[in-house]
Order: sequence, then structure tokens, then C-alpha cells
Amino acid sequence: MKPACPVFDSAWRKQCKVVLAERRQIEPMIRRHYLGKWPGVCVLMLVMLYRKEAAGCIVFALPPRETSKRYGGETWELARLWVDNGMPQNAETWVISQAIRYIRRNHKIVRALVSYADPSAGHTGTVYRAANWRPDGRTDEGRKTPRCDYVNAATGKRYSRRSHVPEGTAVERVPRTSKYRFLYYLPISGEKR
Repeated sequence: MKPACPVFDSAWRKQCKVVLAERRQIEPMIRRHYLGKWPGVCVLMLVMLYRKEAAGCIVFALPPRETSKRYGGETWELARLWVDNGMPQNAETWVISQAIRYIRRNHKIVRALVSYADPSAGHTGTVYRAANWRPDGRTDEGRKTPRCDYVNAATGKRYSRRSHVPEGTAVERVPRTSKYRFLYYLPISGEKR
């Protein structure tokens, strides 16, 4: 999935577009994402095309119910973002901005977008800050006890719930790393951001 040309000038964006995608079209990119799997309930899948070749994707999913309550309206989670390493450094930010434009035009019910940066994977949210998302704390702020994952002692595979662990599998309970949370508010026209 290498872009056709590894050398970019300042007009590379004119050769790109972000369009609605089908699951099969972005499956290879989801497998290359550091998590390597799909999020739970996908609501929007977009692909970044560079010279008509797939060079990235962005997937929005439904977050837990409490998230929409927290932000006062329909909220979607930016659950997967992947851009080929051959693209310019700021391509991720560009894809996010194009996705936001798409949502504003086609999904006016969405009031907020939320995403998370996982420090255990070396992510600090630089791409969200560059795209004008607002830092909104961390995932375990205010919890008296940290959430835990269950790690298979033999393979290292992580399970988020004890009920997901196959019967008879030896697991170790490991505290989950608190993630950075970022918010992008989509006000209705005339409303302050």
C-alpha cells in the first residue's frame, strides 16, 4: 500500500480525497493499525485516496452511552486512524479535518467527537492537538480503583473483561493504562464552540 510517489510537494493534498469506504476496502489498513482489530460498533468508515490508491483510513464508532451524556448530545468516537508511513507527516491531521467536514455535511445530529491517545503505545495526542481538538483529561480520572485488563500468561493477549477470557486460560490481572482523552465539539450553527 505504498503511495505511487514517495516525494511530495506542497500540493500533495490536491491529489488526495477522503471518501466513504466499505469494510473490505479498509480491512488491510485496520490490520496494520497498532491495535490490529476493528472497534465495536462502526458508524462511519472513510478512506483517504492518494492518486486513487488507498493511503489511509479513519473509522468512527459509537462510544459507551455515558459519553453522549457527558457531552450533551450524540457523540462519536474516532476509534481508528491509520495513514501509510509514506505520506507526509501532517497527513493524519489533514485526514481528521476532512472527516470532520464530512460529518458536518452529512451527519448534523453529531454534537461531539471524542478520541483517546494511549501512552502505553507511545501516543500523547499530538495529532489531535494539531487538529484543534481540546484535551479533556484522562480515562481513569476520579476512579478510586484503576480498571484492569486480563493478560494471557502464555501469549500476552489482553482481555478487557474477565467474561471474555476463554475458560481454562491462565491470566494475570494488570492495571490498565489511563489514556488521554480529546474532544472536538461540533456546535449547531450560531452556537459557540
